[in-house]
Amino acid sequence: MLSIGDLIDKLVIEDSKIFTIREKLHEDISDEQKVQLNNIMNTLNGNRSIIANALDEKIANVLAGKEKNVILKKVKTYNIKHDKA
Repeated sequence: MLSIGDLIDKLVIEDSKIFTIREKLHEDISDEQKVQLNNIMNTLNGNRSIIANALDEKIANVLAGKEKNVILKKVKTYNIKHDKA
């Protein structure tokens, strides 16, 4: 039950991880490290694809009226003032 915004957040996080790995691949690292980073990159790209497909499907379903774009209400639980007995 993720909202469109939730899926976009997840997509941005995966993109950020991919960017970080790409930057590390440009550093002076061993071949073994490059292989490890490329394996991580492949996993992240797979994750990104799954999220992007889920986002596309969610948008299509919301636009078609098949489901709602449920948005959770934000609730602060810090700095709550209460009287001490």
